[in-house]
Amino acid sequence: MRLLVDTNIFLDIALKRENGCKDALEFFIWCRKHRNQTYVTSMSIRDIEYVASRYLHDHKKANIVISNVYSLVSKVVGISADCAINAIYEDYKDFEDELIVQAAKENLLDAIVTNNIKDFENRGVPVYTPKEIMQKTSFVVM
Repeated sequence: MRLLVDTNIFLDIALKRENGCKDALEFFIWCRKHRNQTYVTSMSIRDIEYVASRYLHDHKKANIVISNVYSLVSKVVGISADCAINAIYEDYKDFEDELIVQAAKENLLDAIVTNNIKDFENRGVPVYTPKEIMQKTSFVVM
């Protein structure tokens, strides 16, 4: 399965957030075990670096966070001009989230994994929390 992972999942790990770090780490272990491919957008990479740099007050430590993100993903996908144009014409609540939806569609990814399900519901791409996707045994690729 090809899964687009939202920014917040990586931040849960990087910032060791109490309510998400454990599930996020288990999710990436599960993905490797079941050969699921994980994707992140180039925009998310920028956002992760920005938040990590602000939180850690250290640009070099933020770069280590980004290096760790790269070690967890199969591929970084860009936000193309078509993604941005398509996002503009959608009825979205958050433009950044809509760009992620459009990137998932453009790259024919199977689902989005996020902790903010409500931000992605009914956008034309299945959306799951890390815990939910791991419970979906029908998605396991052997």
